[in-house]
Amino acid sequence: MIKIGCGTVLFREYGLERSLEAIRNIGFEYFETQAVGPWCPHVNVEEDDPENLVRLKEKLGFKEITGLWSFCGSLISNPRAVESGIRSIEWAAAAGIPVVHTGDGHKPAEMSIEDAYKRLEENLGLVLEAARKYGVKVAIEPHGTFSLTADGLKKIMAMGDPSCLGINYDGCNVFRAGYVESGNDSKYKGNEKGENEVKVLESVIDRVVHCHAKDINTKQICVPVGEGIVNVKGVVETLMKSGYDGVVSVETEGGGSFESIVELAKKSYDYLNSIIKT
Repeated sequence: MIKIGCGTVLFREYGLERSLEAIRNIGFEYFETQAVGPWCPHVNVEEDDPENLVRLKEKLGFKEITGLWSFCGSLISNPRAVESGIRSIEWAAAAGIPVVHTGDGHKPAEMSIEDAYKRLEENLGLVLEAARKYGVKVAIEPHGTFSLTADGLKKIMAMGDPSCLGINYDGCNVFRAGYVESGNDSKYKGNEKGENEVKVLESVIDRVVHCHAKDINTKQICVPVGEGIVNVKGVVETLMKSGYDGVVSVETEGGGSFESIVELAKKSYDYLNSIIKT
């Protein structure tokens, strides 16, 4: 059965332990976190001891930490992306985290598509060497110029084998096709029109190793999963039909009062349970 998780990024403006206590009290048994400070400063892979996160996980009764976002995740344009990816993989391995998320990021306007794919493949190749060494999977999230489309995701997946490279699927990002991960100055860039989030998933489903459940309203504001305009239900049902037994992890861009975030997370948890456990 699919696992239902939650990202600490929902509570990115609040302390990690308080945030995890709230997540666990809602009923989540799985969580993921980010190393993207100061956007989400819950983990600093350059300074923090991974054992501290493991101890916190065990103290609160979580079953697993499902993923970690690399702190510089734009492989095409961020000069620290390779260094960041390797360090995040090392840290994740020490904490028993099986997946590190990263992304292609935004192609600079002056760079050709051919050159951008070439740089992406070169940088990703270096990161995948570390992934093989440490037994951690790198998961590309639809978060950039190429990864927001089915064709782009397929081309990226051809850059590595399934033993070390997969997808952290986010149907919301595909749907709106305008959010590009570029560190702490992320902006809406992307493509003019999104592709169908369920059809894109169907085309790459054999490479999905992690999944985000995120929903937005017509104003592009995150809302409880199931209350917005993204076909999260179709995404989850497609995963179920495929036999996927990984995690579907609730995610937002964070922000808001602690109480409102708890309410959003609880409604999302209940909604996902109503689909997965029926």
